[in-house]
Amino acid sequence: MNKNFFLLIAMTFLVTTLTSCHDELDRVPLSNLAPENFFNDLVESEIVLNGIYDKMANHYQQNFIYMSDHGSHVATMLFNNPLLNLYAWYTFDNTDRFVRDTWGTAYQVIYGSNLVINRVGQLETDDDMLKNRIIAEAKFLRALAYFNLVRFYGDVPLHLEELNDFENTDSVNRPRTSATIIYDAIIDDLIFAEEHLYFASWISDDSKPSYQIDDLGRATIGAAKGLLAKVYLTRASFPERNLDSYQLAFDKAKEIIDDARYIIDPDYYNLNSLEGKTSHEWMFQIQYSVTGQQASNWGGIHNPLNQGAAGRNANDWGYGRVSPTFKFANSFEDGDLRSDTCAKGRINADGSITYIPRSTAWYSHKYRFSSRPLSRFNTDMNAPVLRFADIILIYAEAADELNIVNQDVYNQLDRILNRAGVTTFQNGRTEDDLKEFIFWERARELCFEGHSKFDIVRAGLDKFMFEVKGQEQTNNENNPSATSVVSWSDNVQAYHLLFPIPAAEMESNSSMAGNQNPGY
Repeated sequence: MNKNFFLLIAMTFLVTTLTSCHDELDRVPLSNLAPENFFNDLVESEIVLNGIYDKMANHYQQNFIYMSDHGSHVATMLFNNPLLNLYAWYTFDNTDRFVRDTWGTAYQVIYGSNLVINRVGQLETDDDMLKNRIIAEAKFLRALAYFNLVRFYGDVPLHLEELNDFENTDSVNRPRTSATIIYDAIIDDLIFAEEHLYFASWISDDSKPSYQIDDLGRATIGAAKGLLAKVYLTRASFPERNLDSYQLAFDKAKEIIDDARYIIDPDYYNLNSLEGKTSHEWMFQIQYSVTGQQASNWGGIHNPLNQGAAGRNANDWGYGRVSPTFKFANSFEDGDLRSDTCAKGRINADGSITYIPRSTAWYSHKYRFSSRPLSRFNTDMNAPVLRFADIILIYAEAADELNIVNQDVYNQLDRILNRAGVTTFQNGRTEDDLKEFIFWERARELCFEGHSKFDIVRAGLDKFMFEVKGQEQTNNENNPSATSVVSWSDNVQAYHLLFPIPAAEMESNSSMAGNQNPGY
């Protein structure tokens, strides 16, 4: 990462943060917008912290949707457009803008977090609890950014200190660091965050304060615990295979379940709606607001196309750029309420779907709008990051890997299945089915929420190649069961488990020369 990149981050981070969070800061002279002139107390520090959340919101836009879902066992794109299908067809390379933007926005979060962690750590204050909470929020955001980086790109440069000397190439141009060390840093940050964050606003506990309702969207103790469980499970899985981490994932997930702070929302479709932002199933979301600082792509990218001109009045009308795969769309049991996430047709003005029984006409329809968004690229929908159902599935997967499946594991899975309106796990299934069942249950429960590409990679190379390279489609309206392997199947290669390091980074960072991911 070259010095010009970090200088740009430093300038834009402070300017946009200090002029967007509070109107009265618009008049601060630009010459004063430097870290040494702004971190005078915890109030000013929290304003800069708010700016890091804004940078994380940049990270979870269209780029993240495409890279985390397209080309998986769950999602593809049905448009016959090579430019839109780079990720669904595996034709992307290291010059693609989404590969570049996902990398760049993650490091903006990391640089801003390092700035806050260092400067707030130096402050003398009587309120150590607030001081540590601000540092903990920054560490949580840094951990989440690195978690995404290591899952997308593998080994990446590790920056844990504020960069002050941009002329020092040894500090700025870092080589790639082993994923093992990156995971150690992520876990350290989350352990600190769990200790020093506050509880969600609806939780009352004498041991720690709770946030105010207006603080919705801040990292909480529950969010840190949940992300830790997910990090442990990911580290235990392919390609890291740190098998001891299965026990850590199991223990942390069980702790969250036993705490009973979070729920399974009775209404599955409430979760990804504007009204569902306050559901107690959510452990962490990226917050968006059209009338506030930043609008979202979520929902507008996913939802079905309109049925003629009249369909443009439908609240849920979208671009239809996230489509369920044939196998995924057919994986639901009869009566599974979640099957409506796969809209078999196009959307009408009243929100109904004109049914077309062809997989080539299926779209995601998971995101529900009570009122029509400003546009399909400007919605108020939050980006999903972590919810309690994911924790239950982490608990069950870790238990299966540890061979400690018991009745409680089945009971927890039944909480998800009961909401979906399908039979309990033990009705017609056996423990031998559990691994494959959890794999596809994660797909059914968490589809189109940015998990599927990570899950198919975690499942291992053989599973990745079997489900993705062997993906099928049907073009026969009269006989949908007559399938053929997708035309782009030959594009999928083993090296696609990881994305390429962006070309701009390889060219500008001398410490990265010749160290591209294999295959690119």
